Amino acid sequence: MALRVAVALIVLLTASVAAAEDATRLAMARVRLTTDPKVPVGCTTLGMIDDTSVKDLRRKVVRLGGDTALLSFPPDNLERMNAIVFRCPASSVAPAAARPPSVTPSVPPSSNGARTPSVPLPPPSGVPPPPPPPGSAPAPR
Repeated sequence: MALRVAVALIVLLTASVAAAEDATRLAMARVRLTTDPKVPVGCTTLGMIDDTSVKDLRRKVVRLGGDTALLSFPPDNLERMNAIVFRCPASSVAPAAARPPSVTPSVPPSSNGARTPSVPLPPPSGVPPPPPPPGSAPAPR
């Protein structure tokens, strides 16, 4: 009976450690690393960290409670990364995959070498402009 209790206790401890590691890995995967100072605008600054390993840097960001790190690289030590850690609102750290891709129509060259759209371009969004005033159009020939 005592053996069963000990085995059950070991299984529970192992499962809880594995779950904590999975949560940490997920949080580390969601950390946004950037060198663009415009990215963390509107975010809360949590602190500064540095490391030579991206994995360890991400781990430190998560420990501080952050989700974004603004990276810089000191010129005197090329292996080191410095980072300012931020916690950003959920809307500003949406993954790039969740954002809709920009629509760029395919434009093959025509027979005379000019590029013409093979698919008509959609009209611009927004309110259409007003019609021209009467009499402003050129006279028909």
